Amino acid sequence: MTLGFPAAKIDVDSRSASLALQLRDTFVQISNFNTWLTGTPDATLVALGYTQAEVTTLKAAMFDLNKLYQVSTAAATQAAANDFWFNAKNLLNGR
Repeated sequence: MTLGFPAAKIDVDSRSASLALQLRDTFVQISNFNTWLTGTPDATLVALGYTQAEVTTLKAAMFDLNKLYQVSTAAATQAAANDFWFNAKNLLNGR
């Protein structure tokens, strides 16, 4: 008896392509959001209800994730080891 979903070549092809597409699309969304966030004055975000510390963390998190996108597409390099998730972890509330 076989447990779980059967795995055929088409399943592996479909899953790998789907994951690559999701990652690419997510990185594009991160880049677009980072562009908007970078152009938004801190005071505007504070007026929405963020503290200045939260604005700083939010902008740093999106900057780091955008840098990860840039490195992954050879649009930028990273000279030293970097935890691109350091600030983003604060957005996840421990998840």
